[in-house]
Amino acid sequence: MGDYLDIVENSPGKRVLLMGNEAIARGAIEAGVCVAASYPGTPASEILETLALAAPKLGFHAEWSTNEKVAFEVAAGATITGVRALTSMKNAGLNWVMDMFMTLVYGGVRGGFVIAVADDPDAHYSSNEQDTRFAAFYGEIPCLEPADQQEAKNMTRYAFELSEQLELPVLVRSVTRISHASGDVELGALQKIGRKPVFDKHWKMPYRWNVYGPPGAVEKHSWLHSQMPLAKKAVEKLPWNRLELKGKQRLGIIASGLGASYAREAVRKLGLEGKVAFLKIGTPTPLPEGMVKRMLKAVKTVFVVEEGDPLVELQVKAIAKDENRDVEVVGKLSGALAPVGEINTDIITNTLAKTAGVKLPEDRKRELARAEASKLVAPRSSTLCAGCPHLGSYWALKQALRMAGGNVWIVNGDIGCYEQGGYGLFAKTVRPSLSTESVRYPIDTPYDTLDTNYIMGGGVGLMQGEFQSGYKDGAIVAVAGDSTFFHACIPAVINAVYNKAKGLFFVLDNSWTAMTGHQPNPTTGETATGEQTKALHVEDIARACGVEFIKVVDPFDLKTTTAAIGEALKFDGFAIVVARRTCTLQLQRQKKFVGKRIIVDQSKCTSCGLCISLGCPANTYKDKKGGIEPLLCNGCGMCAQVCPTGALRMG
Repeated sequence: MGDYLDIVENSPGKRVLLMGNEAIARGAIEAGVCVAASYPGTPASEILETLALAAPKLGFHAEWSTNEKVAFEVAAGATITGVRALTSMKNAGLNWVMDMFMTLVYGGVRGGFVIAVADDPDAHYSSNEQDTRFAAFYGEIPCLEPADQQEAKNMTRYAFELSEQLELPVLVRSVTRISHASGDVELGALQKIGRKPVFDKHWKMPYRWNVYGPPGAVEKHSWLHSQMPLAKKAVEKLPWNRLELKGKQRLGIIASGLGASYAREAVRKLGLEGKVAFLKIGTPTPLPEGMVKRMLKAVKTVFVVEEGDPLVELQVKAIAKDENRDVEVVGKLSGALAPVGEINTDIITNTLAKTAGVKLPEDRKRELARAEASKLVAPRSSTLCAGCPHLGSYWALKQALRMAGGNVWIVNGDIGCYEQGGYGLFAKTVRPSLSTESVRYPIDTPYDTLDTNYIMGGGVGLMQGEFQSGYKDGAIVAVAGDSTFFHACIPAVINAVYNKAKGLFFVLDNSWTAMTGHQPNPTTGETATGEQTKALHVEDIARACGVEFIKVVDPFDLKTTTAAIGEALKFDGFAIVVARRTCTLQLQRQKKFVGKRIIVDQSKCTSCGLCISLGCPANTYKDKKGGIEPLLCNGCGMCAQVCPTGALRMG
């Protein structure tokens, strides 16, 4: 991350190196943000992390909320009192806020409200690659889309002004290659807004903050529609929408956000500067229609470049029907670009060369280098960390399921470090099945454990549906972490008790939101800004929800954990087992974890391979003998418990 001082100092004109997420945070700081709320989600986490570092010094509020819905509502509540607020989230996080999102816009906001969303094309960190620009289009609010880190900062700062001008939220859409890459950023001055929070329920509109109050939701929807012409007028004047057009030209490029940066590089690479018209888009919704119309009237072919789904292309095609029906619009809808995955400079260069009818420059050395490098890269699966408590949890679950009997168990996963329990191994070939009956597959390693995995909080609900369907072929289990439990699982726990579902909910509690960078959560006892607070416990919440069977175990104690899971699987009702052990990686960072040395006696090794099936990266297997990689080993002792012959033992 960038220098903390660069984020908080008031040094207009200073040039610094900032990651895209830090640039977004700096833009909010320059705009005088008063309240910032988020839930960790890669690739967006660093936005609030950066704001949380700055908050104590600059005197605004920053928090990790229990989920994105709550974060959105916290920020929205702040804007109703007239102060500026920001909420940030990843692409999937926006799904959690859609109910409030689609209703809030009917009355709008008073203070500036910015929704910063980091999309993940190619699904580097996500279960999908959804394009959240469509949410802005759907909600009839403006979307600003930066092409680089400088624009990420400047757009975020301006978004607060536009929000207050329109009295609507404004969405700033980043993507992974902006959020997690660093760029040169010129800082602006810090604004000191200093507004007093106020409340007036009839501000500019009767019952402004109550969509059900008179004049009613339909009338307020009409007000929302009336703001769009104002938004369209505003975007025509923005510096991030620029048209380069020299009379009549054969080819024009319309490129939005990061796609504009790729398109610029492609134009330079092909020597097409000044030979093609270029419309750089910073507002994919609403489009600067005046510029688009001028482009469409001047060219024969338009190549639309955008990261994600064809939102801009769809709008350009619609405008073209009225302005120039003869113009050819090429992009993702026409098949010129793939409809899925990321774009990059090479992809855009290849497509632009075909569209423009020019020859691609040969780069034989680069192609040869790539070919040679590909020979050296071996496919590998991601793994849990050495000494991770989840390794013990998965080992114990595997043993308990085997002992519980039944033909085919179902283990429903969730989102967190432990989701790697469903990643499988690239070294293993898996073929599709056409069976009409349940099929049992062995759990050879922790990474074979999970059978389903979709969204945060989804597993415990799926488990109940499987039970209520009458499934009888084996045990039904759901797995989730502590942060996910508080984020999304509590209503499903209540539902399980209320509707008499039967199954095991296995909660892996490592006291941190570890997968996204070790942010605190309600179990940590620490706020986003490092203040001490009350630590909540999963078992207390579960007990309050009416759960009768609750066990808390240490996953490093494999025997006890296995026994507790086995007992829960036999329970005639809804059972929760909490496997609690602080994340080993976090303990290492805090210099609190002191393990014991594992002694290896290979003369006792029978080559059974059980130590390898534990799944710990510190376990080795060479010449059919188990061993330990001392640089990775944390001395947790789980492998010594797994080894049946004493070839591995605690020192």
